[in-house]
Parts: sequence; structure tokens; C-alpha cells
Amino acid sequence: MSKVVTLEAVRWLEDARNGDAEAFSRLVQVHYARVWRFLIKWVKNRDDAEELAQETFLAAWRNLAGFRADAQFSTWLLGIALNLARNHHNRSPARRWEVELDESAHLEIPATRSSDPLVQWEQKSSLQALQAAIERLPADMREAIVLIRLEGLSLEQAAGILGVPVGTVKSRLSRAKDKLRSELGDYLHE
Repeated sequence: MSKVVTLEAVRWLEDARNGDAEAFSRLVQVHYARVWRFLIKWVKNRDDAEELAQETFLAAWRNLAGFRADAQFSTWLLGIALNLARNHHNRSPARRWEVELDESAHLEIPATRSSDPLVQWEQKSSLQALQAAIERLPADMREAIVLIRLEGLSLEQAAGILGVPVGTVKSRLSRAKDKLRSELGDYLHE
């Protein structure tokens, strides 16, 4: 986001908090893609992600008065989105938590761009193994690793979204990495 958009976004947020629906609509335009990408990683279904993204912004509009300006608006939105994704999974026990990974995942698998089919296959295999291992993590560890490693949030932002101290997020992240390292061994590197 450019500096100009950021300054405008601050103004839009203030106007939206004062009831300006058009200003809020501009905020939706700025943040929608990130919220949708965040949700697709959790629900792996485009229609569900679309519905949950819309619910996220509806909930944000309804609760704007509760937004604390000491947090980033985008972090607050992701917190709402995560809670909605949790509820989505809890409504049906048949739904499993699934995490969508791609080559841009900020995890410790070596990313190599190669035209060699064997290298491409090995990389795809690594991502599939990692995705399956992340899905098997306990929810608290999975959330920490997804928020920090896949979404690129800071420890503080993740702690705010999860409603836990930074130390707890560090601990969950460390335990998740240890568990993944022990399960995947050769796929991961430091």
C-alpha cells in the first residue's frame, strides 16, 4: 500500500467510524483481496471464502466503534476473518481445517525455480507434505504458523488477532516448527 493510499485510508477509517458508508466501501476495496486470500488459506473453497470475506466486512462495519486505533485496521480485519473461519469449521464437524500453500509460502522449504520436471515434482511434493503436516497440527500451533509464516504478520499482530500474549505466540510457533521439523525432516532446512 502506498503512502498516499495509507494516508487516505486513515481518513477513510475515521470517516467510516463517523458513519460514512462510502468511506468504509473504499476501505473494503483496499483490504478485500488480502482478507479473501487469508480466508482461502483456511477454507480452501472459493465460495466459502467469498461469503466469509463479505461477513468479515459486514461484522467490521457493525463493530467499527469497537476498533481500537492502537491496532492496525488490517490486523483487526484478519482477526474477524479468523474467528469467522473458526465458526465456519465448527458448524460442521465434517469440515476439516485445511491450509492452502503455494511456492510463496514463507516456510523453510528451499524455493527453486527450475524447468527440470524432477525438481518441480520434488518441490510440489514438499509443499503437499508440508500442507498435510500443518493440517495435522493442533489448532493453536496451526494458527500461529499460518499467521506468521504464511500471512507474514509480526508476533505482535498475531498475538492481537489470537488474543494471547506475544510469548504465547512465540511458544506456539516454536512448538509448531519443532513438530513440523520432526515430522518432515529432510524437507525443511534452516
